[in-house]
Amino acid sequence: MATVEEPPPPPTGNPGLPFTSERRDGSIAEQWDVPSRTYWRLDGGEVVESRPFTAAEEAWARQQSTDEARRTNRDLLIARARAALASNAAYLDLVAAGTATNAQHLAQVPALTRQMQGLIRLLLGSDLLDSTGG
Repeated sequence: MATVEEPPPPPTGNPGLPFTSERRDGSIAEQWDVPSRTYWRLDGGEVVESRPFTAAEEAWARQQSTDEARRTNRDLLIARARAALASNAAYLDLVAAGTATNAQHLAQVPALTRQMQGLIRLLLGSDLLDSTGG
């Protein structure tokens, strides 16, 4: 078991936010409570250690928060892309029927630019998923 000076890293995985991550080994349980940034070590259900996160645990928690925000933004961009596909198909139907107006043609250019911004963010990923805007 790790000492107080050298705590083990929190468990890997993605429990979602806010969360408390837990690792058990027999009667020993370790908990990392992200919202409160508190680590607890329990032995037989009794708290034997409670402390604020170390620098490494704080970095882990920040990364988990960043990853969760990026997943949320990715999901939003995918939903927007699906909606854009439907609206673009409707626009193309108007064009094919010869009933699209000049206003619809003019509105399509900025709409396509916004859609491409979202698709570029999805394709490149990483820090580009920190936001969903233009």
